[in-house]
Amino acid sequence: MTIGEAAPNFWSEVRRLLQLAGPIVMGQLALMTMGVVDMIIAGRLGAEPMAGVALGHVWSFAMVILGLGACMGLDPLIAQAHGAGAADARGRATAHGVGFLTFLAVPITLWHALGERGLGALGQPVELLGMAGDYAAVLGWSVWPMLMFSLVRQGLQAQGRMTPAMWVLLAGNLVNLAADVVLVWGAGPVPAMGAAGLAWSTTIVRVVMLAALAWWGRDLVQEVLDHRLAVWDGAGIIGVGRVALPVGGQTALEVWAFNASTILVGYWGAEAIAAHTAALNLCALSFMVPMGLGSAVSARVGNLVGAGQDWARSAWAGVALAAGFMCATAAMYTSVPAHLARIYLPSEPAAVALTASLLPIAGAFQVFDGVQVTTFGALRGAGDTQWPALANVLGYWCIGLPVGAWLAHTGGWGPRGIWVGLAIALAVVAGALLFRLGHRVRRGAIDRRTS
Repeated sequence: MTIGEAAPNFWSEVRRLLQLAGPIVMGQLALMTMGVVDMIIAGRLGAEPMAGVALGHVWSFAMVILGLGACMGLDPLIAQAHGAGAADARGRATAHGVGFLTFLAVPITLWHALGERGLGALGQPVELLGMAGDYAAVLGWSVWPMLMFSLVRQGLQAQGRMTPAMWVLLAGNLVNLAADVVLVWGAGPVPAMGAAGLAWSTTIVRVVMLAALAWWGRDLVQEVLDHRLAVWDGAGIIGVGRVALPVGGQTALEVWAFNASTILVGYWGAEAIAAHTAALNLCALSFMVPMGLGSAVSARVGNLVGAGQDWARSAWAGVALAAGFMCATAAMYTSVPAHLARIYLPSEPAAVALTASLLPIAGAFQVFDGVQVTTFGALRGAGDTQWPALANVLGYWCIGLPVGAWLAHTGGWGPRGIWVGLAIALAVVAGALLFRLGHRVRRGAIDRRTS
């Protein structure tokens, strides 16, 4: 079965999606493992350094995710061109993506220099501001390499080439671990940098991974070079932006909601931030599986759309797979929360207790999170990128966060109230996206957007 050929039945489509998703999921887990390792090492330095790193990461990722989300928005352009056999259109779309993401990288990089002032204005603990600001400032140097790595990965995935990014990310983990140990605690002539060493390690790894993936996907790079004038084509860049920015906005709105939850938790101090971060880190790790499935569904649906094939079966198979996996992780978070919390904060019993109280709530929203990300992947592959952004505004910003803030402060639930609000938000978003997907399937609508 070719990537642009519809499966004969549901289970054949499940197998096809698992084949596509396996390397993507491994890559996503490898990418997330770097963050997990960073946080575990930060936790060994104490609750305060871990909280400082967490706030610096929140400030950085608040804008980086806009670029990464926009990069995912290129899926329908590249995947549909590939599915239609239009190599020239694929290369031109990728070149427009390079120009668009380079332009976007400038303000995102400048944002990183404002971390200390910005977090201070948001009322975060004074003792954490310098550490968080330094961490964010260093990460600013890695913005463009990270966006270009993501673009090359999306381009390869759109062609059904899922394994290169997986192997590069797995190797990146080894580089990251070695650099973390050397830069945090020092070795030979390299002085100990403490928490700041984690940021330098991340920056080094992102540059190395871009170089490795660009070499592996040098044929894709050559396509861009063949269309190098399109990199600076204003009309093409604007056209790409119209498709990509709604996806970036949708992805950013979700991440901003979780960032806002960290800022809200920050009013309870460094210990609460550390506990909240440990719980979020665990959730993010399990989320990589449905997120990888969502990317596979997006590529698969985009190729089927480009080939004029039926894509509904692929969409529903992806949603079912993600929901099933997240039910299993929800059971784990509910049954052994304290054991999981101690992995991050072995010497902080109060923070461990708070983390353990948050994880059962996290288990409740895991299923909703898996459903919404795979449904969004299907809609993205079909070229439907605006409805998901509206769903996120409604779910997170109009319902979930206000309810969570009220429960946390007025209701006296503390950080647990914030998490209940996140669970409500995810339920609303998942429901809205399922409704939209059902509507698109019933209409049999196919959006053949190419640049």
